[in-house]
Amino acid sequence: MSKNSKLNILILLFLGTTVFYPLVTMLFQVDWSTFSTLINSSAFKESMHNSLLSTSIATVISILVAYLLAYALNRTDIKHREVLKVLITVPMLIPSISHGLGLINLFGTNGIITRFIHLNIIGPVGVVLGSLLYSAPVAFLMFNDGFNYIDNNMYHTAKVLGFNKWQTFKKVTLCYMLKPILSAAFAVFTMIFTDYGVPLVVGGKYITLPVFLYKEVIGLLDFSKGTLIGLFLLIPALISFLFDLLVEDYSDGEYMNSGIEVDNKIINILLKIFVYFILIFIAVLFGSFIYFAFVNNAVLDKTFTLKHFDYVISNGIGKYIFNSLFIAVAVSVFGTIIAYTAAYFTARKKGKLSHIIHILTITSLAIPGIVLGLSYTICFRKSFIYNTYIILIIVNIVHFIASPYLMAYNALQKVNQNYETVAKTCNISLIKIVLDVIVPCTKKTIREMLAYFFVNSMITISAITFLFNTRTMPLSLLINNYESSMMLGEAAIVSMIILMFNIVVKSAVYLIGRKEYRKNYVDSK
Repeated sequence: MSKNSKLNILILLFLGTTVFYPLVTMLFQVDWSTFSTLINSSAFKESMHNSLLSTSIATVISILVAYLLAYALNRTDIKHREVLKVLITVPMLIPSISHGLGLINLFGTNGIITRFIHLNIIGPVGVVLGSLLYSAPVAFLMFNDGFNYIDNNMYHTAKVLGFNKWQTFKKVTLCYMLKPILSAAFAVFTMIFTDYGVPLVVGGKYITLPVFLYKEVIGLLDFSKGTLIGLFLLIPALISFLFDLLVEDYSDGEYMNSGIEVDNKIINILLKIFVYFILIFIAVLFGSFIYFAFVNNAVLDKTFTLKHFDYVISNGIGKYIFNSLFIAVAVSVFGTIIAYTAAYFTARKKGKLSHIIHILTITSLAIPGIVLGLSYTICFRKSFIYNTYIILIIVNIVHFIASPYLMAYNALQKVNQNYETVAKTCNISLIKIVLDVIVPCTKKTIREMLAYFFVNSMITISAITFLFNTRTMPLSLLINNYESSMMLGEAAIVSMIILMFNIVVKSAVYLIGRKEYRKNYVDSK
Protein backbone atom coordinates (compact mmCIF):
# COMPACT_ATOMS: atom_id res chain seq x y z
CA MET A 1 0.00 0.00 0.00
CA SER A 2 1.39 3.43 -0.99
CA LYS A 3 1.93 6.31 1.41
CA ASN A 4 -0.86 8.22 -0.36
CA SER A 5 -3.35 5.44 0.25
CA LYS A 6 -2.32 5.16 3.91
CA LEU A 7 -2.79 8.90 4.41
CA ASN A 8 -6.16 8.76 2.68
CA ILE A 9 -7.28 5.94 4.96
CA LEU A 10 -6.07 7.86 8.05
CA ILE A 11 -8.10 10.91 7.02
CA LEU A 12 -11.11 8.71 6.32
CA LEU A 13 -10.79 7.06 9.74
CA PHE A 14 -10.50 10.44 11.45
CA LEU A 15 -13.61 11.79 9.71
CA GLY A 16 -15.56 8.58 10.23
CA THR A 17 -14.69 8.53 13.94
CA THR A 18 -15.34 12.22 14.58
CA VAL A 19 -18.28 12.93 12.26
CA PHE A 20 -20.21 9.76 11.48
CA TYR A 21 -19.67 7.63 14.60
CA PRO A 22 -20.88 10.18 17.22
CA LEU A 23 -24.09 10.86 15.26
CA VAL A 24 -24.86 7.15 14.88
CA THR A 25 -24.14 6.58 18.58
CA MET A 26 -26.49 9.44 19.47
CA LEU A 27 -29.29 7.97 17.34
CA PHE A 28 -28.94 4.57 19.02
CA GLN A 29 -29.34 6.25 22.41
CA VAL A 30 -32.77 7.64 21.52
CA ASP A 31 -35.80 6.27 23.33
CA TRP A 32 -38.21 6.40 20.39
CA SER A 33 -41.14 5.46 22.62
CA THR A 34 -41.05 9.02 24.00
CA PHE A 35 -41.23 10.63 20.55
CA SER A 36 -45.01 11.11 20.49
CA THR A 37 -44.96 12.36 24.09
CA LEU A 38 -42.35 14.96 23.20
CA ILE A 39 -43.96 16.34 20.04
CA ASN A 40 -47.36 16.52 21.75
CA SER A 41 -46.03 18.34 24.80
CA SER A 42 -46.98 22.01 25.16
CA ALA A 43 -43.35 23.00 25.86
CA PHE A 44 -42.12 21.44 22.62
CA LYS A 45 -44.96 22.90 20.54
CA GLU A 46 -44.38 26.35 22.00
CA SER A 47 -40.61 26.28 21.48
CA MET A 48 -40.99 24.95 17.92
CA HIS A 49 -43.55 27.66 17.11
CA ASN A 50 -41.30 30.33 18.63
CA SER A 51 -38.27 29.09 16.69
CA LEU A 52 -40.06 28.93 13.34
CA LEU A 53 -41.68 32.34 13.79
CA SER A 54 -38.65 34.28 15.01
CA THR A 55 -36.29 32.50 12.60
CA SER A 56 -38.52 33.19 9.59
CA ILE A 57 -38.89 36.89 10.43
CA ALA A 58 -35.19 37.32 11.25
CA THR A 59 -34.15 35.50 8.05
CA VAL A 60 -36.26 37.75 5.80
CA ILE A 61 -34.98 40.92 7.49
CA SER A 62 -31.39 39.67 7.54
CA ILE A 63 -31.43 38.85 3.82
CA LEU A 64 -32.93 42.24 2.94
CA VAL A 65 -30.45 44.16 5.12
CA ALA A 66 -27.47 42.16 3.85
CA TYR A 67 -28.51 42.53 0.21
CA LEU A 68 -29.00 46.29 0.55
CA LEU A 69 -25.59 46.63 2.23
CA ALA A 70 -23.88 44.61 -0.50
CA TYR A 71 -25.77 46.52 -3.21
CA ALA A 72 -24.85 49.88 -1.68
CA LEU A 73 -21.17 48.98 -1.38
CA ASN A 74 -21.00 47.63 -4.94
CA ARG A 75 -23.37 49.93 -6.81
CA THR A 76 -22.98 53.42 -5.31
CA ASP A 77 -20.12 55.91 -5.28
CA ILE A 78 -19.67 55.49 -1.51
CA LYS A 79 -16.11 56.21 -0.36
CA HIS A 80 -13.78 53.85 1.53
CA ARG A 81 -15.91 50.85 0.56
CA GLU A 82 -13.21 48.28 1.42
CA VAL A 83 -12.95 49.65 4.95
CA LEU A 84 -16.74 49.70 5.30
CA LYS A 85 -16.94 46.07 4.16
CA VAL A 86 -14.56 45.09 6.95
CA LEU A 87 -16.51 47.08 9.56
CA ILE A 88 -19.78 45.41 8.58
CA THR A 89 -18.25 42.00 9.33
CA VAL A 90 -16.90 42.94 12.79
CA PRO A 91 -19.97 41.39 14.57
CA MET A 92 -18.70 38.01 13.31
CA LEU A 93 -15.73 38.34 15.69
CA ILE A 94 -17.74 37.93 18.90
CA PRO A 95 -19.97 35.07 20.14
CA SER A 96 -23.68 35.21 19.33
CA ILE A 97 -24.33 35.45 23.06
CA SER A 98 -22.43 38.77 23.05
CA HIS A 99 -24.90 40.19 20.55
CA GLY A 100 -27.65 39.40 23.03
CA LEU A 101 -25.58 40.99 25.80
CA GLY A 102 -25.12 44.17 23.74
CA LEU A 103 -28.87 44.40 23.23
CA ILE A 104 -29.42 43.96 26.97
CA ASN A 105 -26.98 46.82 27.56
CA LEU A 106 -28.92 49.06 25.17
CA PHE A 107 -32.55 47.93 25.36
CA GLY A 108 -32.84 45.80 28.50
CA THR A 109 -34.95 46.76 31.48
CA ASN A 110 -32.22 49.19 32.60
CA GLY A 111 -30.58 49.63 29.21
CA ILE A 112 -28.87 52.83 28.07
CA ILE A 113 -31.48 53.62 25.39
CA THR A 114 -34.45 52.15 27.31
CA ARG A 115 -34.15 54.91 29.91
CA PHE A 116 -34.83 57.52 27.21
CA ILE A 117 -37.46 55.88 25.00
CA HIS A 118 -38.87 53.25 27.42
CA LEU A 119 -38.41 50.35 25.02
CA ASN A 120 -37.87 46.86 26.37
CA ILE A 121 -37.04 44.27 23.71
CA ILE A 122 -36.76 41.20 25.94
CA GLY A 123 -38.67 38.45 24.16
CA PRO A 124 -39.33 37.81 20.46
CA VAL A 125 -38.25 41.30 19.35
CA GLY A 126 -34.88 40.88 21.05
CA VAL A 127 -34.41 37.40 19.56
CA VAL A 128 -35.11 38.72 16.05
CA LEU A 129 -32.84 41.75 16.46
CA GLY A 130 -30.02 39.74 18.02
CA SER A 131 -30.31 37.08 15.30
CA LEU A 132 -30.12 39.84 12.68
CA LEU A 133 -26.84 41.11 14.14
CA TYR A 134 -25.51 37.56 14.29
CA SER A 135 -26.44 36.46 10.77
CA ALA A 136 -26.56 39.52 8.48
CA PRO A 137 -22.73 39.85 8.16
CA VAL A 138 -22.55 36.24 6.90
CA ALA A 139 -25.23 36.89 4.28
CA PHE A 140 -23.51 40.16 3.37
CA LEU A 141 -20.25 38.33 2.58
CA MET A 142 -22.11 35.89 0.34
CA PHE A 143 -23.87 38.71 -1.54
CA ASN A 144 -20.73 40.81 -1.79
CA ASP A 145 -18.92 37.84 -3.32
CA GLY A 146 -21.86 37.29 -5.68
CA PHE A 147 -21.66 40.86 -6.99
CA ASN A 148 -18.03 40.21 -7.99
CA TYR A 149 -19.17 37.63 -10.53
CA ILE A 150 -21.88 39.61 -12.33
CA ASP A 151 -21.11 40.43 -15.94
CA ASN A 152 -21.82 44.17 -15.77
CA ASN A 153 -21.93 44.43 -19.55
CA MET A 154 -25.32 42.76 -19.33
CA TYR A 155 -26.69 45.91 -17.68
CA HIS A 156 -25.57 47.97 -20.65
CA THR A 157 -27.25 45.46 -22.95
CA ALA A 158 -30.47 45.63 -20.94
CA LYS A 159 -30.43 49.42 -21.17
CA VAL A 160 -29.96 49.30 -24.95
CA LEU A 161 -32.88 46.84 -25.21
CA GLY A 162 -35.09 49.28 -23.27
CA PHE A 163 -35.60 47.15 -20.15
CA ASN A 164 -37.05 48.99 -17.15
CA LYS A 165 -35.58 48.60 -13.63
CA TRP A 166 -37.78 45.64 -12.69
CA GLN A 167 -37.14 43.80 -15.96
CA THR A 168 -33.38 44.38 -15.58
CA PHE A 169 -33.49 43.02 -12.04
CA LYS A 170 -35.35 39.88 -13.15
CA LYS A 171 -33.42 39.22 -16.35
CA VAL A 172 -29.91 40.20 -15.25
CA THR A 173 -29.42 40.53 -11.50
CA LEU A 174 -31.46 37.47 -10.51
CA CYS A 175 -29.74 35.39 -13.18
CA TYR A 176 -26.46 35.85 -11.33
CA MET A 177 -27.66 36.40 -7.77
CA LEU A 178 -30.43 33.82 -7.40
CA LYS A 179 -28.10 31.07 -6.15
CA PRO A 180 -26.29 33.39 -3.64
CA ILE A 181 -29.66 34.71 -2.40
CA LEU A 182 -31.12 31.24 -1.91
CA SER A 183 -27.88 29.93 -0.38
CA ALA A 184 -27.75 32.88 2.01
CA ALA A 185 -31.41 32.40 2.94
CA PHE A 186 -30.88 28.72 3.78
CA ALA A 187 -27.62 29.43 5.61
CA VAL A 188 -29.09 32.29 7.65
CA PHE A 189 -32.24 30.30 8.52
CA THR A 190 -30.09 27.40 9.72
CA MET A 191 -27.78 29.67 11.74
CA ILE A 192 -30.66 31.37 13.52
CA PHE A 193 -32.79 28.26 13.98
CA THR A 194 -29.96 26.34 15.66
CA ASP A 195 -28.49 29.19 17.76
CA TYR A 196 -29.21 29.35 21.47
CA GLY A 197 -26.82 32.18 22.45
CA VAL A 198 -29.08 35.09 21.46
CA PRO A 199 -32.43 33.67 22.71
CA LEU A 200 -30.81 32.48 25.94
CA VAL A 201 -29.84 36.06 26.78
CA VAL A 202 -32.65 38.21 25.35
CA GLY A 203 -35.46 35.67 24.96
CA GLY A 204 -36.73 35.87 28.53
CA LYS A 205 -39.76 33.58 28.72
CA TYR A 206 -39.72 33.25 24.93
CA ILE A 207 -38.17 29.77 24.68
CA THR A 208 -36.82 28.58 21.32
CA LEU A 209 -36.01 24.98 20.39
CA PRO A 210 -32.21 25.22 21.00
CA VAL A 211 -32.83 26.80 24.41
CA PHE A 212 -35.33 24.03 25.16
CA LEU A 213 -32.67 21.45 24.26
CA TYR A 214 -30.05 23.28 26.33
CA LYS A 215 -32.27 23.33 29.42
CA GLU A 216 -33.29 19.68 29.05
CA VAL A 217 -29.68 18.48 28.80
CA ILE A 218 -27.90 20.92 31.13
CA GLY A 219 -30.70 21.31 33.66
CA LEU A 220 -32.34 17.87 33.64
CA LEU A 221 -29.59 15.69 32.10
CA ASP A 222 -32.23 14.15 29.81
CA PHE A 223 -30.00 13.07 26.92
CA SER A 224 -32.70 11.03 25.18
CA LYS A 225 -35.10 13.96 24.97
CA GLY A 226 -32.22 16.24 24.04
CA THR A 227 -31.34 13.93 21.15
CA LEU A 228 -34.93 13.94 19.86
CA ILE A 229 -34.97 17.74 19.95
CA GLY A 230 -31.59 17.75 18.23
CA LEU A 231 -33.03 15.75 15.34
CA PHE A 232 -35.47 18.57 14.64
CA LEU A 233 -32.58 21.04 14.63
CA LEU A 234 -30.86 18.88 11.99
CA ILE A 235 -33.72 19.24 9.48
CA PRO A 236 -33.10 22.80 8.19
CA ALA A 237 -29.34 22.21 8.22
CA LEU A 238 -29.74 19.08 6.08
CA ILE A 239 -32.05 20.90 3.64
CA SER A 240 -29.53 23.74 3.35
CA PHE A 241 -26.69 21.26 2.82
CA LEU A 242 -28.56 19.35 0.11
CA PHE A 243 -29.53 22.58 -1.62
CA ASP A 244 -25.93 23.77 -1.87
CA LEU A 245 -24.85 20.31 -3.00
CA LEU A 246 -27.47 19.79 -5.71
CA VAL A 247 -28.48 23.19 -7.05
CA GLU A 248 -26.35 24.46 -9.90
CA ASP A 249 -25.11 28.04 -10.11
CA TYR A 250 -26.02 29.39 -13.53
CA SER A 251 -23.77 32.41 -13.55
CA ASP A 252 -20.84 32.16 -15.95
CA GLY A 253 -18.25 33.13 -13.33
CA GLU A 254 -16.85 36.08 -15.29
CA TYR A 255 -15.48 39.05 -13.42
CA MET A 256 -16.35 42.34 -15.07
CA ASN A 257 -15.38 45.30 -12.93
CA SER A 258 -16.88 48.02 -15.07
CA GLY A 259 -18.12 50.16 -12.20
CA ILE A 260 -21.91 50.08 -12.72
CA GLU A 261 -23.47 52.54 -10.28
CA VAL A 262 -26.98 53.61 -9.30
CA ASP A 263 -27.97 56.50 -11.58
CA ASN A 264 -30.71 57.81 -9.27
CA LYS A 265 -29.15 60.39 -6.91
CA ILE A 266 -31.87 60.06 -4.25
CA ILE A 267 -31.56 56.25 -4.11
CA ASN A 268 -27.78 56.63 -4.08
CA ILE A 269 -27.95 58.92 -1.05
CA LEU A 270 -30.52 56.75 0.75
CA LEU A 271 -28.38 53.65 0.30
CA LYS A 272 -25.33 55.43 1.71
CA ILE A 273 -27.38 56.67 4.69
CA PHE A 274 -28.54 53.09 5.26
CA VAL A 275 -24.96 51.79 5.31
CA TYR A 276 -23.85 54.39 7.83
CA PHE A 277 -26.95 53.83 9.97
CA ILE A 278 -26.12 50.12 10.26
CA LEU A 279 -22.48 50.91 11.07
CA ILE A 280 -23.50 53.46 13.72
CA PHE A 281 -25.78 50.87 15.32
CA ILE A 282 -22.93 48.32 15.37
CA ALA A 283 -20.61 50.98 16.87
CA VAL A 284 -23.18 51.84 19.56
CA LEU A 285 -23.61 48.15 20.38
CA PHE A 286 -19.86 47.67 20.82
CA GLY A 287 -19.62 51.00 22.62
CA SER A 288 -22.07 49.65 25.22
CA PHE A 289 -19.47 47.04 26.18
CA ILE A 290 -16.96 49.79 26.94
CA TYR A 291 -19.56 51.82 28.85
CA PHE A 292 -20.66 48.92 31.07
CA ALA A 293 -17.05 47.85 31.63
CA PHE A 294 -16.02 51.23 33.05
CA VAL A 295 -19.04 52.47 35.04
CA ASN A 296 -19.71 51.44 38.61
CA ASN A 297 -23.40 50.72 38.03
CA ALA A 298 -25.17 51.62 34.79
CA VAL A 299 -28.41 52.35 36.70
CA LEU A 300 -27.49 53.77 40.10
CA ASP A 301 -23.91 54.99 39.95
CA LYS A 302 -22.32 56.00 36.65
CA THR A 303 -18.95 56.98 38.07
CA PHE A 304 -15.78 55.68 36.44
CA THR A 305 -14.41 52.49 37.98
CA LEU A 306 -12.09 49.58 37.32
CA LYS A 307 -13.87 47.26 39.76
CA HIS A 308 -15.21 45.05 36.96
CA PHE A 309 -11.68 44.52 35.68
CA ASP A 310 -10.48 43.82 39.23
CA TYR A 311 -13.21 41.21 39.71
CA VAL A 312 -12.51 39.51 36.39
CA ILE A 313 -8.76 39.43 37.06
CA SER A 314 -9.14 38.24 40.66
CA ASN A 315 -11.38 35.39 39.49
CA GLY A 316 -8.68 33.95 37.25
CA ILE A 317 -9.47 35.35 33.80
CA GLY A 318 -5.95 34.37 32.74
CA LYS A 319 -6.83 30.69 33.03
CA TYR A 320 -9.82 31.07 30.71
CA ILE A 321 -7.82 33.17 28.25
CA PHE A 322 -5.15 30.47 28.18
CA ASN A 323 -7.80 27.78 27.61
CA SER A 324 -9.34 29.66 24.70
CA LEU A 325 -6.02 30.56 23.09
CA PHE A 326 -4.63 27.06 23.53
CA ILE A 327 -7.74 25.49 22.00
CA ALA A 328 -7.96 28.08 19.19
CA VAL A 329 -4.28 27.75 18.22
CA ALA A 330 -4.42 23.95 18.33
CA VAL A 331 -7.61 23.92 16.25
CA SER A 332 -6.04 26.36 13.77
CA VAL A 333 -2.87 24.31 13.30
CA PHE A 334 -4.28 20.78 13.32
CA GLY A 335 -7.54 21.78 11.61
CA THR A 336 -5.68 23.47 8.77
CA ILE A 337 -3.34 20.50 8.34
CA ILE A 338 -6.26 18.03 8.24
CA ALA A 339 -8.46 20.20 6.00
CA TYR A 340 -5.61 21.01 3.60
CA THR A 341 -4.47 17.38 3.38
CA ALA A 342 -8.02 16.19 2.76
CA ALA A 343 -8.49 18.89 0.11
CA TYR A 344 -5.24 17.94 -1.59
CA PHE A 345 -6.32 14.35 -2.13
CA THR A 346 -9.89 15.20 -3.14
CA ALA A 347 -8.87 18.03 -5.51
CA ARG A 348 -5.78 16.44 -7.07
CA LYS A 349 -6.02 12.66 -6.49
CA LYS A 350 -9.38 11.58 -7.85
CA GLY A 351 -10.90 8.26 -6.84
CA LYS A 352 -13.69 6.62 -4.84
CA LEU A 353 -11.84 7.12 -1.55
CA SER A 354 -11.33 10.81 -2.31
CA HIS A 355 -15.02 11.21 -3.13
CA ILE A 356 -16.02 9.65 0.22
CA ILE A 357 -13.61 11.99 2.05
CA HIS A 358 -15.09 14.98 0.21
CA ILE A 359 -18.65 14.04 1.19
CA LEU A 360 -17.71 13.32 4.83
CA THR A 361 -15.82 16.60 5.16
CA ILE A 362 -18.57 18.86 3.85
CA THR A 363 -21.20 16.87 5.78
CA SER A 364 -20.18 18.79 8.90
CA LEU A 365 -21.97 21.79 7.35
CA ALA A 366 -25.23 19.96 7.99
CA ILE A 367 -24.60 19.39 11.71
CA PRO A 368 -25.56 22.26 14.04
CA GLY A 369 -22.99 22.91 16.75
CA ILE A 370 -25.32 22.13 19.64
CA VAL A 371 -26.28 18.79 18.03
CA LEU A 372 -22.62 17.95 17.37
CA GLY A 373 -21.75 18.77 20.99
CA LEU A 374 -24.61 16.62 22.25
CA SER A 375 -23.53 13.68 20.06
CA TYR A 376 -19.98 13.97 21.43
CA THR A 377 -21.31 14.01 24.98
CA ILE A 378 -23.33 10.85 24.43
CA CYS A 379 -20.55 9.11 22.48
CA PHE A 380 -17.49 10.05 24.57
CA ARG A 381 -18.71 10.85 28.11
CA LYS A 382 -17.28 7.60 29.46
CA SER A 383 -13.99 7.90 27.58
CA PHE A 384 -10.68 9.37 28.78
CA ILE A 385 -10.96 12.39 26.45
CA TYR A 386 -14.23 13.68 27.92
CA ASN A 387 -13.89 17.08 29.66
CA THR A 388 -10.32 17.42 28.33
CA TYR A 389 -8.71 19.80 25.85
CA ILE A 390 -8.52 16.94 23.36
CA ILE A 391 -12.29 16.62 22.91
CA LEU A 392 -12.73 20.42 22.74
CA ILE A 393 -10.08 20.65 20.01
CA ILE A 394 -11.54 17.75 18.03
CA VAL A 395 -15.14 18.97 18.20
CA ASN A 396 -14.10 22.45 17.04
CA ILE A 397 -12.11 21.02 14.13
CA VAL A 398 -15.09 18.93 13.05
CA HIS A 399 -17.55 21.79 13.60
CA PHE A 400 -15.63 24.26 11.42
CA ILE A 401 -13.69 22.06 8.97
CA ALA A 402 -16.08 22.33 6.01
CA SER A 403 -15.46 25.98 5.08
CA PRO A 404 -11.61 25.88 5.33
CA TYR A 405 -11.68 22.57 3.45
CA LEU A 406 -13.67 24.16 0.62
CA MET A 407 -11.26 27.13 0.59
CA ALA A 408 -8.33 24.74 0.11
CA TYR A 409 -10.26 22.52 -2.33
CA ASN A 410 -11.06 25.47 -4.63
CA ALA A 411 -7.51 26.87 -4.39
CA LEU A 412 -5.83 23.52 -5.08
CA GLN A 413 -7.99 22.92 -8.14
CA LYS A 414 -6.60 26.13 -9.65
CA VAL A 415 -2.95 25.10 -9.15
CA ASN A 416 -1.35 23.54 -12.24
CA GLN A 417 -2.36 19.87 -12.24
CA ASN A 418 0.88 18.78 -13.95
CA TYR A 419 3.23 19.48 -11.02
CA GLU A 420 2.90 15.95 -9.63
CA THR A 421 3.48 14.42 -13.05
CA VAL A 422 6.64 16.48 -13.52
CA ALA A 423 7.82 15.56 -10.01
CA LYS A 424 7.31 11.86 -10.71
CA THR A 425 9.20 12.13 -14.00
CA CYS A 426 12.10 13.92 -12.28
CA ASN A 427 12.06 11.45 -9.36
CA ILE A 428 11.08 14.17 -6.85
CA SER A 429 9.09 12.99 -3.84
CA LEU A 430 5.45 14.01 -3.54
CA ILE A 431 6.00 15.61 -0.11
CA LYS A 432 8.77 17.78 -1.51
CA ILE A 433 6.69 19.03 -4.45
CA VAL A 434 3.78 19.77 -2.12
CA LEU A 435 5.87 21.65 0.45
CA ASP A 436 8.13 23.48 -2.00
CA VAL A 437 5.68 24.29 -4.80
CA ILE A 438 1.99 23.72 -4.07
CA VAL A 439 1.91 25.10 -0.51
CA PRO A 440 3.65 28.38 -1.53
CA CYS A 441 1.10 28.72 -4.38
CA THR A 442 -1.76 28.52 -1.88
CA LYS A 443 -0.28 30.26 1.17
CA LYS A 444 -2.88 33.04 1.08
CA THR A 445 -5.61 30.43 1.38
CA ILE A 446 -3.73 28.69 4.19
CA ARG A 447 -3.57 31.97 6.14
CA GLU A 448 -7.32 32.43 5.69
CA MET A 449 -7.90 28.87 6.87
CA LEU A 450 -5.82 29.44 10.00
CA ALA A 451 -7.69 32.68 10.77
CA TYR A 452 -11.09 31.06 10.15
CA PHE A 453 -10.39 28.20 12.56
CA PHE A 454 -8.95 30.56 15.19
CA VAL A 455 -11.77 33.13 15.15
CA ASN A 456 -14.55 30.57 15.20
CA SER A 457 -12.90 28.56 17.97
CA MET A 458 -12.67 31.73 20.08
CA ILE A 459 -16.36 32.64 19.66
CA THR A 460 -18.10 29.26 19.63
CA ILE A 461 -20.36 28.23 22.48
CA SER A 462 -22.77 25.72 20.92
CA ALA A 463 -20.46 22.78 20.12
CA ILE A 464 -18.56 22.92 23.43
CA THR A 465 -21.46 23.60 25.79
CA PHE A 466 -21.65 20.03 27.09
CA LEU A 467 -17.95 19.11 26.86
CA PHE A 468 -15.99 21.26 29.32
CA ASN A 469 -15.29 21.33 33.03
CA THR A 470 -13.92 24.06 35.32
CA ARG A 471 -10.36 23.23 34.29
CA THR A 472 -10.92 23.38 30.51
CA MET A 473 -13.67 26.04 30.31
CA PRO A 474 -13.07 28.49 27.41
CA LEU A 475 -13.49 32.25 27.67
CA SER A 476 -16.69 32.49 25.59
CA LEU A 477 -18.69 30.46 28.11
CA LEU A 478 -17.88 32.98 30.86
CA ILE A 479 -20.17 35.49 29.15
CA ASN A 480 -23.26 33.43 29.93
CA ASN A 481 -22.14 32.89 33.53
CA TYR A 482 -21.65 36.60 34.15
CA GLU A 483 -24.79 37.68 32.27
CA SER A 484 -27.02 35.22 34.13
CA SER A 485 -25.70 36.75 37.39
CA MET A 486 -26.45 40.25 36.01
CA MET A 487 -22.74 41.08 36.03
CA LEU A 488 -22.99 42.94 32.74
CA GLY A 489 -19.72 44.84 33.19
CA GLU A 490 -17.76 41.63 33.61
CA ALA A 491 -19.56 40.00 30.67
CA ALA A 492 -18.75 43.05 28.54
CA ILE A 493 -15.06 42.78 29.42
CA VAL A 494 -14.94 39.13 28.33
CA SER A 495 -16.64 40.03 25.03
CA MET A 496 -14.07 42.79 24.43
CA ILE A 497 -11.16 40.42 25.17
CA ILE A 498 -12.44 37.91 22.61
CA LEU A 499 -12.96 40.71 20.08
CA MET A 500 -9.44 42.02 20.70
CA PHE A 501 -7.74 38.66 20.06
CA ASN A 502 -9.80 38.07 16.91
CA ILE A 503 -9.04 41.55 15.56
CA VAL A 504 -5.32 40.95 16.16
CA VAL A 505 -5.41 37.67 14.22
CA LYS A 506 -7.50 39.05 11.34
CA SER A 507 -5.29 42.16 11.16
CA ALA A 508 -2.14 40.02 11.12
CA VAL A 509 -3.49 37.97 8.21
CA TYR A 510 -4.42 41.15 6.34
CA LEU A 511 -1.05 42.86 6.94
CA ILE A 512 0.95 39.78 5.96
CA GLY A 513 -1.08 39.50 2.76
CA ARG A 514 -0.66 43.21 2.01
CA LYS A 515 3.11 43.04 2.63
CA GLU A 516 3.38 40.01 0.36
CA TYR A 517 1.33 41.74 -2.35
CA ARG A 518 3.58 44.81 -2.25
CA LYS A 519 6.69 42.63 -2.38
CA ASN A 520 5.38 40.75 -5.41
CA TYR A 521 4.36 44.02 -7.03
CA VAL A 522 7.87 45.47 -6.56
CA ASP A 523 9.49 42.25 -7.81
CA SER A 524 7.29 42.28 -10.92
CA LYS A 525 8.51 45.79 -11.70
